Amino acid sequence: MTTRIATLNIRHGGRKSGDALASRLLGYGADILVVTEFRANDVGARLIAHLANAGYATSQPDASPKHNSVLIASRRGIDRSWAFDSDGLDPRHLWCAEIDGVILCGVYMPQRTAKLPYWEALIAGARRDGVDLLIGDFNTGNNDLDKDPKGAKFIGPEMPGRLTASGYSDVWRSLHPGVREYSWFSRPGDNGFRLDYVFAVPDLAQQVSACMFDHAPRITGETDHSGLVASLGWKR
Repeated sequence: MTTRIATLNIRHGGRKSGDALASRLLGYGADILVVTEFRANDVGARLIAHLANAGYATSQPDASPKHNSVLIASRRGIDRSWAFDSDGLDPRHLWCAEIDGVILCGVYMPQRTAKLPYWEALIAGARRDGVDLLIGDFNTGNNDLDKDPKGAKFIGPEMPGRLTASGYSDVWRSLHPGVREYSWFSRPGDNGFRLDYVFAVPDLAQQVSACMFDHAPRITGETDHSGLVASLGWKR
């Protein structure tokens, strides 16, 4: 059974392009969607309604309408959902769901040094807690291929490597070794950065048949991020 998973950062809850972003997300034909910078406001409610009409069950943390968080949507239903056990960190940044026996964590990392405790929590506990997939906006990469050489250096550039060392595969990078491709560009400067990821445990990573960026939502101005879409055989 092939599963299609997509993630997209909709920028401040999609307040300027809500309906276009809803169409974009539905257009992926994904079984599972992870929407980052989701906000539980009127725009967010319309997005959930669009998804529900298309057959998606949804789950998100309890967060203020003014705060960015994560929305998980699944056409296969959601067996349960919960905040990642992150020792008092804000649950809106790491939200988990179990779908058909697979546990995924939707990730929206904070900015600058505020993200580091969340990275540490995932590195220390995600494999221990049985999380199979980590998907979303990680707001960090390494200072080599994951950024334009002219761009500012990442804070915490060692974090993705430490996460993979804990037992995960960077799915896009495993399929595109040595490639520079970016999901967000700075303003001003127009320097590219890879911020959006799918990390998978080895048995799932081996079943990935495709993982690619969709730059259309960023190029059209619907949001400031590119989407990331992966297809994998869901055999557990």
